[in-house]
Amino acid sequence: MSLPVSAEYLGLSLARDKAVGDLTLRHKRVTELRLPTGKLVATDAFVFTEPQPFELPLPSGVFPVILAVAHFTDDQRVAFAGIRFRDTPPVAWDMLTLDGQDSSKLEEGHIFGYGVDSGTGCFIDASAARVLDRKMAEDPEFYQVMMTEMERTYVHTWSWLDMPFGNGNLVAFSSGVGDGAYATYAGFDTDGEIAVVVTDFSVVPLETT
Repeated sequence: MSLPVSAEYLGLSLARDKAVGDLTLRHKRVTELRLPTGKLVATDAFVFTEPQPFELPLPSGVFPVILAVAHFTDDQRVAFAGIRFRDTPPVAWDMLTLDGQDSSKLEEGHIFGYGVDSGTGCFIDASAARVLDRKMAEDPEFYQVMMTEMERTYVHTWSWLDMPFGNGNLVAFSSGVGDGAYATYAGFDTDGEIAVVVTDFSVVPLETT
């Protein structure tokens, strides 16, 4: 099944200072993600119930998280959130799925993605996600601590945070223009290795590619 977006579109997530229609994409390397198990969870950072990792195993280690921020005349939005595993350019892309999801059965143009109700997405290792899940269950007000940390990095109109949990960390970021359902993709280089993982927040118009 073909992806709902093109390789050229996903490649915009790696572009630096690139004008696309009435916006300009600029990179912001915010922090590094610790991925001790190679099992990645991408989900709503605040509505965090029984998080599941993607089926595709990823490299374990510490990797840069880069946000592609769309700059408009009077606004900024996180268009793509990416994890860079290799410096090689991706030549093929695939949609990441959870256990039980079969992308070959999706209708044309549809996605498997995570729902956002708090205007915030995230990357986190599965082992760290379990620690955070327990923390939220034990302390229903813990989200306020996270919100305070998000406010420390706020610029008009997005923010991010990096908080340790277990042997990993939560890297959270504003999700485009807010709530919705967002797909995550893996980009593979000419060696067939994973070069990058990217969540698309549907900010860049598809017709621009």
